[in-house]
Amino acid sequence: MALSRTAAVALASAATAAFASLPAVAGAASGPPPPTSTNGHAVQLVASGMHTPTSFAFHGGTVFEGDGGVETAKIPNGGVFAIRHGIATLIPGSPLFVSGLNWHRGALYVAGGALNGTSIAWVIQKWTGWNGAMFAHQRTIYRAPAGFQGFNGIGFGANGRLYVGVDVGLLNHNDHGPANISPHVYQILSMTAGGRHVQVFARGIRQPWQMVFPRGSNSPYVTNLGQDSGAKNPPDFILRVRAGQNYGFPTCNHTNARACRRFARPWRMLRPHLDPMGIVLRRGTLYITSFLGPRGKGPGGVVYALRARRHSALRPLVKGFVAPIVGLGRSGRWLYVGELTGQVFRVRI
Repeated sequence: MALSRTAAVALASAATAAFASLPAVAGAASGPPPPTSTNGHAVQLVASGMHTPTSFAFHGGTVFEGDGGVETAKIPNGGVFAIRHGIATLIPGSPLFVSGLNWHRGALYVAGGALNGTSIAWVIQKWTGWNGAMFAHQRTIYRAPAGFQGFNGIGFGANGRLYVGVDVGLLNHNDHGPANISPHVYQILSMTAGGRHVQVFARGIRQPWQMVFPRGSNSPYVTNLGQDSGAKNPPDFILRVRAGQNYGFPTCNHTNARACRRFARPWRMLRPHLDPMGIVLRRGTLYITSFLGPRGKGPGGVVYALRARRHSALRPLVKGFVAPIVGLGRSGRWLYVGELTGQVFRVRI
């Protein structure tokens, strides 16, 4: 299936000392025109020089970009970049693979992987004391158990708890193995803002990628990548996840209705290969990245707008990217989009 599904190859590249990565797109920073929007607002280049933008957070005039990196001498080289005035600067002390960011109550929360000798430790960190150039304190609040396969997006519910999606298999390349193949696979976890009292929020979700919470809610919208191999054209999904739900994967992948009857139903089933990844919400409209565009074959990707109603239609908002897009974030009326050229764009919505 689409390139993003098998642990999103570009992101998996930074996970071990022996991983492969997506190649850089030659000339992307200087040659091609910027993407175009359908809403009449120009798409602006915010900054270049990053690698694989996975996530965004915002504080004051700073855009924080979480980055998966690319392979350079077999050493992960992602991290958290601070973008100000068109310049992206790697923040010292960053994990070298970052999958999720969230600014919450004066702190930047970072989910990702840090090298531990020749292996990788999956951690969630809380950074405080931002002075415009660096953080005074960078503290690990949660360290995943042995055999864990990776974090995806993070977010805070109205109850103040931190939620995080678990990856299907950044290190073991799992696609649809049993639910005991690694700790917490196919789950969304929640914990306190201090990383304690970890609970399973929902299960049976193949690859919960990124999430966004409506104001005042503890039930996020979640992008979920469907099964990669071993089945014919499994769909992708947008979920509206509630505590205790079980979506049934790997028993249920929505190619056999009978196998799914006793499990929670997706909020929206999408066609195969759409590859929904980044997701944000503004005034009742969801904005979603499609990794390889409407045909699932590229080149480039598309940002879609979708009214948060079950039967609304996907509407292309931004297209014309050079390389597939992954990261998506929102600050006020600005939508930020990161693509695999290492560039970040924005457009008013």
